[in-house]
Amino acid sequence: MRRLLFAVLAGLVLLALGGLAGWHLHKPAADARAYAVMRGIAVQVSLDEAPADYMFWAGDSQVELQPGGQRPCGLDFINGGFSGATAAAYQDHLAGLTFRHDPKVAALTIGTNDILLKNNPRSAEAAARFAVSAEAIVKRLQALSARVVVTALPPIGRESARFLDAAAVPDYSQRLHTLCTRLGCAFADPFAMLRDGDTGYAKPGALRDGLHLAAYRPAMAALEAVLCGP
Repeated sequence: MRRLLFAVLAGLVLLALGGLAGWHLHKPAADARAYAVMRGIAVQVSLDEAPADYMFWAGDSQVELQPGGQRPCGLDFINGGFSGATAAAYQDHLAGLTFRHDPKVAALTIGTNDILLKNNPRSAEAAARFAVSAEAIVKRLQALSARVVVTALPPIGRESARFLDAAAVPDYSQRLHTLCTRLGCAFADPFAMLRDGDTGYAKPGALRDGLHLAAYRPAMAALEAVLCGP
């Protein structure tokens, strides 16, 4: 009887493990949602424990990978990045966060996940969807902070051209610049030193994997010039 019970329990464990493995391998969208939930908890913890004066940087993995311990403008840095977020997804993530103290300054870097080739990012429909979500994010940040800085999209590596539209990098960056002109946010390009002209591509060695920066602190330093301005 005990052997039978052990065999049944072992079978259930294997079935459960097999189910989890299948969920992980065959449901990437579910994986992404699960990660976003856990990342949202981490960001919320940082916001709950933030001091009265801090800088909040919203965005995707180019923000989430920024090292902690930096003090832009002499302020604590609260990292609000969600890896993999499109503008629409980040709009939802931001809506789910609560701010015990409003940030003294706020920044936004978004758009890389919106320029997947499969989404035809430079079509009128895709660009319009991006603009609507970006505007909603900026207005939410402006409701929290008197100074909001929106950045250009970082360049991509040439090896990423098989799934990202390099020409959409300057296109979407210009759309964000135009948005800030209309809404009154500041616009900055902390990735300017990484660009290979206006191609949308990065200079050799600027990225570590064709997508993410080889070094993140220089981008923060470049952003500070605008972030901490009058």
